[in-house]
Amino acid sequence: MAVDPAFKGAGKQIGLEIWRIEKMTVVPLERKFYGKFHVGDSYICLDTKRKSFGWEWNIHFWLGAETTKDEAGVAAFKTVELDDHLGGSPVQHREVQEHESAQFLTYFPSGIEYLPGGVETGFKKVEKDKYEPRLLQVKGRRNIRTMQVRLAWDAMNCGDVFILDLGLTIYVWNGREASRVEKIKALDVARRIKDEERGARAAITVMDQDSMDSEFIKTMNAIGEGVPKDIKKATDDVTFERKSKDKLKLYKVSDSTGKLVVTDVGKNPLKREMLDTNDAFIVDTGANAIFVWLGKLATKQERAAAFSNARDFIQTKGYQQWCNVTTVKEGCETPLFKQNFSNWLNMDETTTLVKAKRTLGPIPPKFDVGKMHQKGSRESQTLVDDGTGTVEIWRIEDFEMVPLEKALYGQFFGGDSYVILYTYLANNKEQYIIYFWQGQESSQDEKAAAALHAVSLDDKYGGAPVQVRVVQNKEPDHFLLVFKKRLIIHSGGKASAFKNRAAKDSYDVDGTRLFHVRGTNELDTRAVQVDEKACNLNSNDCFVLETPKCTYVWYGKGCSGDERQLADSMVSVISPGREPNKITEGEETEHFWSSLGGSAEYATGKWLAEVVPTYPPRLFQCSNASGRFTVEEIFDFAQEDLVEEDVMILDTFSEVYVWVGRGSNQVEKKEALKSAKEYITTDPSGRDIDSTSLVQVKQGFEPPTFRCHYLGWNPSLWEKDDSYESYRKQVTAGVTSVASELSKYDLNKKYPYDQLKAGNPEGVDPSNKEVHLTEEEFKEVFKITTQEFRVMPKWKQNDLKRKVGLY
Repeated sequence: MAVDPAFKGAGKQIGLEIWRIEKMTVVPLERKFYGKFHVGDSYICLDTKRKSFGWEWNIHFWLGAETTKDEAGVAAFKTVELDDHLGGSPVQHREVQEHESAQFLTYFPSGIEYLPGGVETGFKKVEKDKYEPRLLQVKGRRNIRTMQVRLAWDAMNCGDVFILDLGLTIYVWNGREASRVEKIKALDVARRIKDEERGARAAITVMDQDSMDSEFIKTMNAIGEGVPKDIKKATDDVTFERKSKDKLKLYKVSDSTGKLVVTDVGKNPLKREMLDTNDAFIVDTGANAIFVWLGKLATKQERAAAFSNARDFIQTKGYQQWCNVTTVKEGCETPLFKQNFSNWLNMDETTTLVKAKRTLGPIPPKFDVGKMHQKGSRESQTLVDDGTGTVEIWRIEDFEMVPLEKALYGQFFGGDSYVILYTYLANNKEQYIIYFWQGQESSQDEKAAAALHAVSLDDKYGGAPVQVRVVQNKEPDHFLLVFKKRLIIHSGGKASAFKNRAAKDSYDVDGTRLFHVRGTNELDTRAVQVDEKACNLNSNDCFVLETPKCTYVWYGKGCSGDERQLADSMVSVISPGREPNKITEGEETEHFWSSLGGSAEYATGKWLAEVVPTYPPRLFQCSNASGRFTVEEIFDFAQEDLVEEDVMILDTFSEVYVWVGRGSNQVEKKEALKSAKEYITTDPSGRDIDSTSLVQVKQGFEPPTFRCHYLGWNPSLWEKDDSYESYRKQVTAGVTSVASELSKYDLNKKYPYDQLKAGNPEGVDPSNKEVHLTEEEFKEVFKITTQEFRVMPKWKQNDLKRKVGLY
């Protein structure tokens, strides 16, 4: 079968692949540009997953608001060609700028960014430190949309947050009616631009609409259009329309007569028996949503014609250009598709479907709790290779990259930041990825330094590497694969030099350490150090307890065989050179309990003490921020996924917890409780409804049976000041704190060697004491000249400084 050369090998590797239509030709997009879409272009995106029965593919063709009809047509045609190349089994989706589906947005965890222009304006390489001014509008909650808009006062409105990006100066402007969540998300976007695009060198200024910075006003007046009074009133983020049942229609696409014909089959109410496995069908909901149903025996021509006609409906019926067109295959119908048929019966979803029918009402529509029972799965991420490339790791110490001992590869301290260079071969050419890993407790200064060094390392390799920011507990799949699917996270770390010059390194050195060991999926297997207290144990997992006398591997009664093997392999790294004492829950010695400060209540019970691999815990986020109440499942969840502004539902099968964040509103609390109750009573999995407990817990007061489902629960997380104002101070101070501290040092002032070796005189940078030596004394101490010293690699300089006591 002939296929576009750009599609050769497509769909054979787990993860995302993207192509752009350039001059009517399909061109693979460089991975460093994934998530960035030009509004004047069209793209094809292929998501590939590995299933037990083979492969699963989803093809999305994305249309920019300013793309040409020709480019959009090529994208649609080539999507069908790619579908055929993969055997006709992929699901096709049409995506339009600013109206992308939730599934599409999940492919880009850091959000998507709209760039102006198209292929002609391209991804041009810009000169260093020269930036084109741009105005960004930030929208979104979990999946962030960052849109570049016209640089003008009238492009802004009172209900959103805008970012004026001038390169090394970034302004964040909060509309007076913007929500707290929008403000925090905008700060996060600004911080990512600063850290990941500007090497942490940009200064961020945050302001509110009613107290605008004078420099911001002056700059906007100079480079933008209009005047401040042109700012528009707030606009609704989401507009919902009532589904018009009278317009619900079904069309058949068939070539059984020898000629391709589209026939009007029927209108509301639709019956399941109207569908035929030999043909393809179009379900027009009349509400800017169109489904293409493909029978198992439908021909290639029928499938292509059904999708083509469905797209044509958008224009002929006057629907919005962002109208969703989704294909479903016979036997794989979604609840959203099934609800259009009045008599669709499915053994596993009968109750859910009937309940969904009864609760359809006026805008805003009630959330269909039945959707929560659909067992989704985490989105597979791009694995560029098998993880067997070469790795180099540096830890940030006193703002310098210090090589890490190879014996410590795969072990990270939560109080530190690291830079990792990964080198691998692709098409007989060396490729590079630079990961900069930021520990949960690492200081803002260290995080900024890691980002800065990542940029410098990128420059060293001529801009060829792909840079990836990695946050503790949210490591991407390939990162986990590089470390052999196994991570060990220790508490503590190196003190931040500028954050607190009096601070000391914080490591656990009393000889007693407790590690929580768990594998959440085949890649994410890790051990996280927790406080050595009995209350941190739980019956469903394994733990490693190291004491001055001996090391224990503790197996909870409910842990699986795989988890036992994982703990056995981890203990040799955590506590090398010791033969561990392996004990099962209930066999603890007096020494074991005394090492944990005495026995105490921990998470246990019938359900936790049983191995139930078929029903892992599930977390849902409940929110009405979009204008209506919705529930979204969070995969591979961590404690950081408990959003303070929302209500979360944690299903552990024996209990269903409703976690109430401090910033959640009354509607969310009420609807989350109602949804949790309905979720239990409509569950088709066979759980004992009468014995399933529904428990409400408040942020900061979580019981052990709740905490145990979060690997490495941090009890101090809620004690921090995580308010918007606190985050605002962190973001705006992140870079300037380093610069302001450096400005205090007088590098020209000289001190005797003995005085520098003995301590840190006032005004001396402790990481650069050598610059305060005279040339003569420098040569006498180091046995080389300052010029010879300066041309040395940084690690050699640091090694020399250690030897002479100036490090």
